[in-house]
Amino acid sequence: MKRLILASASPRRKEILSKTGLEFEIIVSDCDENIDEKQPDILVMELSKLKASDIASKNPDAMVIGADTVVSHKGLIMGKPKTREEAIKMIQNFADDIHQVYTGITLIIPATTENENEQAVVKEKIQKTLEDFEKRYGKKTTYSLSEDSDAYPGKHLTVTYNVCTDVHVLPMTEEEICRYVDTGEPMDKAGAYAIQGMFAPYISKIDGDYYNVVGLPISSVYSILKEFT
Repeated sequence: MKRLILASASPRRKEILSKTGLEFEIIVSDCDENIDEKQPDILVMELSKLKASDIASKNPDAMVIGADTVVSHKGLIMGKPKTREEAIKMIQNFADDIHQVYTGITLIIPATTENENEQAVVKEKIQKTLEDFEKRYGKKTTYSLSEDSDAYPGKHLTVTYNVCTDVHVLPMTEEEICRYVDTGEPMDKAGAYAIQGMFAPYISKIDGDYYNVVGLPISSVYSILKEFT
């Protein structure tokens, strides 16, 4: 397998990708992430592509994974809370309700063959993988596959897609919300909670990929990566 780079500083994404047994390195992108986009599925795809393209431009021989995750409730994107009060407000909004977690993924893959027929077969396999995940979760998975880019030299395949998971939260008292926020856990988390952390008792169920909520929909990522191992 080619050199593999995860373009993310997230310890959660590092831990999830490690579960594949694949060797990889971490190089964090420092690109400007200010994007004027309000639609969460499009936003995460664009941000993931920005991060991956930045790292791929400096490492054109490597396979690069870029990722970005946002929480959305009733169409409103929830980022990381800046204050205790903001974290409390976020959780109040989606307690006893359903919200969505979107993760955008971009994989930039150097061509492994010059044969156009073989390249077409790989693209068809990847497209079928994403279509299968869309059917399995019953949600629209937006994706695009393209070849080459001005951002990095040589022939590359770029795969960009997003995964959406519905998260159902139990009713919570003000005391429960404040007690959770005061643990400090929400302050570096999109949506002000960690499903794998101390917020777990308040999740009644999810519809979709659990690891997508943590930050990396590993089953779809691995299904694509294994085409190149």
